[in-house]
Amino acid sequence: MLIEILFLLVLCIISVSDIKYRRIPNYLIIIMAIFGIISLFAEGFPQERIIGCIFPAIVLWAFKKRHHIGFGDIKLTIVIGLYYGYLQSSVILICALLLAACYGQFLKRIKHWEIKTVPLAPFVCVFCLLVSILRKIFF
Repeated sequence: MLIEILFLLVLCIISVSDIKYRRIPNYLIIIMAIFGIISLFAEGFPQERIIGCIFPAIVLWAFKKRHHIGFGDIKLTIVIGLYYGYLQSSVILICALLLAACYGQFLKRIKHWEIKTVPLAPFVCVFCLLVSILRKIFF
């Protein structure tokens, strides 16, 4: 429980950094990775969490150039996959990407802002918080 709270707290700090500076600091990714590894060993090293590191990151890497996804977002996805596993991290990533795309279109079409990118970390953070709450309620 404490590890999860710390994990989510660091993720919120990453979200603020992504909004303000459009950068995700490596030291925060490393801190999250440490929390993910601690929880991994605490749960008996489930394989689906190892797959969770790789699968979503490969999907984001494939879209990196065309859709202006930053390398920090890919590293964040790896850490999210390590903590949540491939199923939950895939749901988090899909929902975050869809919401970020809708937000970007809203800014372009309704607000008439000229934007090229939207920070992804805040959307990932929202869905990580939601998944964590739902895990506590249902599991």
